[in-house]
Amino acid sequence: MTRIVVAFIKEELQRKTQRLLASEGLEIAAVCASGAEVIRTVRQMGSAAVICGFRLRDMTADVLAADLRGLAAVMAVAKASYLELCGGENLFKLPVPASRAEFIATLNLMLDFEAAHLRHPASGRREEERRVIRQAKELLMDVNRMTEEEAHRFLQKRSMERGIRMAEAARWVIDSYTL
Repeated sequence: MTRIVVAFIKEELQRKTQRLLASEGLEIAAVCASGAEVIRTVRQMGSAAVICGFRLRDMTADVLAADLRGLAAVMAVAKASYLELCGGENLFKLPVPASRAEFIATLNLMLDFEAAHLRHPASGRREEERRVIRQAKELLMDVNRMTEEEAHRFLQKRSMERGIRMAEAARWVIDSYTL
């Protein structure tokens, strides 16, 4: 399932876009106002489709698209004169005013591109890693009376000391306490 991120400076445009997507049966994964927020959100998700205005709080749509190349397809919705200034292989442009049909057609093109060309994380593996880390934290909290934050820092420290991923450090904790 495609994750959609909506990014406009104005809350009114965010709400209009949300309503339009909801009327098409599409769910929004996140709503942002800055490019940095979008980049952080998309990287956490692994990939996404981004619908944004030409200008965000800290960057323009073409800079955002360049930063997200390989991770996200970006649809910039703005005046044609602004859209002439930008480009990119993962940037789709929708000049306004636009009809609902034009919006949906451009969105479908972008979603097709996103599905065909962008990497999608192995979500099952990430979920398994999160489960193992959560279980190790719970063990540390129960046995050593740590707070969640202390347990998290403990796992991070072990991970860095041994040069292993945090999930591997979590497995080590679980094995140490259950054997």
